[in-house]
Amino acid sequence: MKKTSPQRWNDAASQLSPGTAQHHTLALKYVLRRLLERRHARVLDLGAAIGSNVSFVGRYAPKLYVSDLHNTLKGRPGGLPKDRKQFERLLSKDLPSDDLGPFDLILAWDLLNYLGGEQMAILGRHLARLCRQDSLIFALITNSKEMPRQPIGFRIIDTDTLSYTIDSDLGRPSPLFKESDLNRWLADFEVETSFLLRNGFQEYVLSFSE
Repeated sequence: MKKTSPQRWNDAASQLSPGTAQHHTLALKYVLRRLLERRHARVLDLGAAIGSNVSFVGRYAPKLYVSDLHNTLKGRPGGLPKDRKQFERLLSKDLPSDDLGPFDLILAWDLLNYLGGEQMAILGRHLARLCRQDSLIFALITNSKEMPRQPIGFRIIDTDTLSYTIDSDLGRPSPLFKESDLNRWLADFEVETSFLLRNGFQEYVLSFSE
């Protein structure tokens, strides 16, 4: 698929502060539109198990698997294991087995921000085994110097709107991943398009290429 240039959403600037707020999304509508082109679509949600998200995505895909890496991260105060084998075991436990795939869409939300480069590469290899040609990943990468200490809970309001909840005012430095970093660490995927928002996020849509 031909890559498109980053697109900018002219939204009012907002700060990522504790509490619940909403922002417009362009990438979500993009990936959901692609799902409509596929019969019997399957979706893998790496985020928290949120009932309204399950119901919403169910309109587009009859099969949805929630791995909830979101709460796995939140439940580890010391962060994810840096040891490669331990991290591999954690993913093997939380991610679906190969026979449940392939998935047409993977909702990564903001989880990539909480991984190191090597961890992202390991996750990418696991996800690649669950994909087929042109499977998509939807990811939110922060452009702010600081981000919440733990992953954000995102709730789908409609195809144009996400609601996000930040539980704490504690922060941590952001990795400030760029497109080149995603291309480097997620070697089995390529950035198909991205949307630059004014609330500190850049939305990325990556596609799997066998």
